[in-house]
Amino acid sequence: MRLMSALSIGKFMKLPHLLSKAFMPNCFSISVIASCSLFAPYPLQAQVVPDNTLPVNSQVTSNGNIFAIDGGTTAGGNLFHSFGQFSVSTGSTAFFNNALNIQNIFSRVTGGSVSNINGIIQANGTANLFFLNPKGIIFGPNASLNIGGSFLASTASSINFADGTQFSATNPQAQPLLTMSVPIGLGFGNNPGAIRVQGTGNIITFVQPTVFSPYNRGSSLTGLRVQPGNTLALVGGDVALEGGTLTAEEGRIELGSVGNGTVGLSSTPFGWTLGYGEVQSFRDIQLSQKALADASGNGGGSIQVQGQNVTLTDGSIILIQNQGSQPAGSINVSASRSLEVNGTTPDQTISSNVSNIALGAGNGGDIGISTQQLLVQGGGIISTRTFGAGRGGNLSVNASKSVQVIGPVLLNPSITSTISATTTSSGNAGNITVSTGNYLITNGGNTGSVTFGTGSGGNVIVNATQSVELIGVIPISLSPSAVSAVTGNAGNAGSVIINTSKLVLRDGGSVTASTLAAGAAGSVTINASDSVEVSGTVPGAMNPSLVSSSANIERSALLRKIFGLPDEPTGASGNVTINTSRLMVTDGARVNVSHDGSQGNAGKLTINANSIVLDNQGGITAATASGQGGNITLNVKDSLQMRHSSIISAAAGGNDQTGGNIIINAGAIAAIPKENSDITASAPQGTGGRTTINTQGIFGLQVRDRPTPESDIISVGKTPEFNGIVQVNTPDVNVQGALNQLNANLVNTEQAIANSCFARRNAEQGSFTVTGTSGLPTTPYEALSSQYPVTQVQGLSSAEGLERGDAGTREQKRELVQNLGERSSSTPTWQLDDSIVEAQGMTLTPDGRIIAGTAPQLVAVRQAKDFICNFTKQEISTR
Repeated sequence: MRLMSALSIGKFMKLPHLLSKAFMPNCFSISVIASCSLFAPYPLQAQVVPDNTLPVNSQVTSNGNIFAIDGGTTAGGNLFHSFGQFSVSTGSTAFFNNALNIQNIFSRVTGGSVSNINGIIQANGTANLFFLNPKGIIFGPNASLNIGGSFLASTASSINFADGTQFSATNPQAQPLLTMSVPIGLGFGNNPGAIRVQGTGNIITFVQPTVFSPYNRGSSLTGLRVQPGNTLALVGGDVALEGGTLTAEEGRIELGSVGNGTVGLSSTPFGWTLGYGEVQSFRDIQLSQKALADASGNGGGSIQVQGQNVTLTDGSIILIQNQGSQPAGSINVSASRSLEVNGTTPDQTISSNVSNIALGAGNGGDIGISTQQLLVQGGGIISTRTFGAGRGGNLSVNASKSVQVIGPVLLNPSITSTISATTTSSGNAGNITVSTGNYLITNGGNTGSVTFGTGSGGNVIVNATQSVELIGVIPISLSPSAVSAVTGNAGNAGSVIINTSKLVLRDGGSVTASTLAAGAAGSVTINASDSVEVSGTVPGAMNPSLVSSSANIERSALLRKIFGLPDEPTGASGNVTINTSRLMVTDGARVNVSHDGSQGNAGKLTINANSIVLDNQGGITAATASGQGGNITLNVKDSLQMRHSSIISAAAGGNDQTGGNIIINAGAIAAIPKENSDITASAPQGTGGRTTINTQGIFGLQVRDRPTPESDIISVGKTPEFNGIVQVNTPDVNVQGALNQLNANLVNTEQAIANSCFARRNAEQGSFTVTGTSGLPTTPYEALSSQYPVTQVQGLSSAEGLERGDAGTREQKRELVQNLGERSSSTPTWQLDDSIVEAQGMTLTPDGRIIAGTAPQLVAVRQAKDFICNFTKQEISTR
């Protein structure tokens, strides 16, 4: 794998989306200022109005821009408030002045208007605040929270309690209203309002200007934020974060978009957890304009996103960055229809991404994606990463229909889209598991595990019931569309496992496990029940489509310096195993194990297939630059075909090194002699390897002691004494005595023509040819020809005079017989554009020809045959 393919796992960019403009009506006179304020996105002053529906009603008093909310109905540790309107203007504060022993504050809005909140919501102590408005909630760019507990804003119709009671915003007169019970759910009607959070976006940057760097989250206090360890939840109809930021350090963030049904509520030591098992339908969630959902901290943070279509664009981020020694929680995104992670910030520095990162000793959390269709494009990223001693989290994708990873960024083609798990320190990277129907990676997209530290890379497992397709590269860097596991340090790379029906690699696409340094490369295992197709190279370049486990030299001195790579790899190459019904490697593509270093050996390459086709310089190789060649084992049930300079090679390139071993067990092996397709285990500066072929038949390949322009089986060493062994085992068939002497007098020609009517004439009638018993051609390479020659297409001679039967004089008949052949042979041959009449039968002419013709023509031929024989008999009887 090229290094740039590994580097593409870092920064991921996209064309910036155009920001939508907010329009306000123009106000032309003082008389309409009041009406203008009705259309402003936020109120000019707070509108916190009780609705007087509680046994003890809420009371609102103002002191400047502070609106104190007292009263309300208390039931145990629960406090209930009810409002006809609830909006907070810029610079204003809605202050819930609750007693310190209150655990939960439940507030509802019943008046039928949207709540516009662009100021501060405040409460005393550590009380949790539940805010309910079925018509909708808008948090403006200046909205903020100053509460000690969790905050849940919802457009549900009611809050449901464990004792069966409801606190309803659509039926405020429902009894009983008061309960000491705990909330267990949110009840949604058929058309819940939307929740919007607006803002200027995140201020996240990279700690270091490298592609492998943690985030600097900044110190901005804007946006909605709860105290560490609490829950920040937004659960409504459509949910949109338009540059809005949500922060719950070491706590939990919940984003839920519900069409109708009931959302479960559960209290935990880390806040509140929501469940969506009883939701009947979902709505959409969109994070745009650098929006942020952040549960970072010293461990324990978690995020859940649940909707129908979930979209992240413009550098928006769902993030947990664990800075402590405790393990982080997980990020779970469930989209009943689709999840899209797309694009970057306008300056192309931060990608839209879902990331769970470990910075210290604490383990990173997992990422779980569940959807029908996953699309990662335009520099988007889904990743788990570790920069410390903690283990990176696992990344699991379950997409029932499809996964597409498409790169790169249009304005910066060196940056691509990826699903990744990485480590740059002693912590091990997590594993990646992708389960889907169809998996497509194009234009340099990547799914991979990378280690640039001493920690081991994770495994990459792809389960695709229908197909996996990896097509193309990034145009400038030529980084391939890839499923990969790479190490650039002492840590060992992970392995790659693909289970599918059909695997397609085209135009530079690759499946690789590789090392660029001291760590060992992992193995590659492909199980494809139908076929594996590896074809082509990068258009305009030599980079082949590739299945490989290798140790590679990074050719760029600059990149080696940036990433601290050695001049050459010392880690071991891994193994490649392919199990499939049909393997096709064509047009310069490769399946290989290799080592480019001066000391390492290539690994093992094993293929189990019903058939293998190598064509147009396609190759299966286990080669080294300086070490011992790798071993190749091909178990082919039916046939191995080699065409047009294809190759099977276990060659060794170093001094005094030995070529690898090749074992081929195949039903049949076929090549064309003149096409220069070779099987070789040569070592030009050492000892040739051993080649063993067990087959029922081998055609077109010749064992030779040196390479030739023809198709060879060779194992050449530095001198003939160092040539390897080539052993071809075919069935032991003894042909001695199996050939019998044919009878020289196959046919007695005199007897054969004795009764012919021509034999009784004193005229030369032609020749009699014996074709024999039809034997083999002189060599197996000559085409078999029919013993029945085919003449040109001709029309039949005129049958004039034949219809008269015995009519006419004897002289006329004799003339007709003598000239019949001349008249037939002089008939013009069929030419292009002549009419074609379908033949209706076949017959034998008197002179031994077979004629296909129409019914009248065949009748004429039979009449001619009878006429000639009758005439001949008459001639004989008169003599």
